Amino acid sequence: MSTHKSLLGAQSKELAFHSKPLESDHEIRIAQRLVYRVFVNEMGWIPPADNPSGIQFVEDQAAPRFVDHFDQTALWFGTFYHQKLIACWRFCQPLDGKFELEHYQPLPNFLKASRSLEVTRLVIDPSHRKRSRGLLHLAQTTYRHLCDRFDYTFAAVEFPHPGDLYLKLGSKQADVKPFKYSPLDPNEVQLIVLDLKNRETLASGYRKYSQ
Repeated sequence: MSTHKSLLGAQSKELAFHSKPLESDHEIRIAQRLVYRVFVNEMGWIPPADNPSGIQFVEDQAAPRFVDHFDQTALWFGTFYHQKLIACWRFCQPLDGKFELEHYQPLPNFLKASRSLEVTRLVIDPSHRKRSRGLLHLAQTTYRHLCDRFDYTFAAVEFPHPGDLYLKLGSKQADVKPFKYSPLDPNEVQLIVLDLKNRETLASGYRKYSQ
């Protein structure tokens, strides 16, 4: 009986998560507010006013939003827990012939010559950071939407966090020296790449998650 209840409890928690593309302006604004809360309120990150990405904070009636030029090329994905957005990230194509990262650091040629997307704005609500289920749900849903349309996703991230999370999902460190977006940044970042044609990664759903 207790085993049956445990299974029902696990299934109930799984059903509480819902991941999907964020397509409406309303959903994207909610994601931008979550990014603001994590990046600015929690991490205290205030980019320079003249940053090449065009990052700025937009005030609206609900709460400030974290926006930039590349929002117009972005595909957003989010995970909801009981209808509350608890995690999101975005995937950007080039704008005016350049990925966002190229305004700070040259990219390997294979990423520019293939169907690639740049990953940014990964944020997880503090209440769900100690659990893997939300991020895993988000990653595998995103993979299913992108794997047949694109070849690679890439990001420039700090280690150990969030870099280790990306590696668990199946990304690999690229053969590029660590660098800083700005000389004023305290830490370097590393370029990582996920091969979407590799169907044996955690993001693809092939491997099981282990803490």
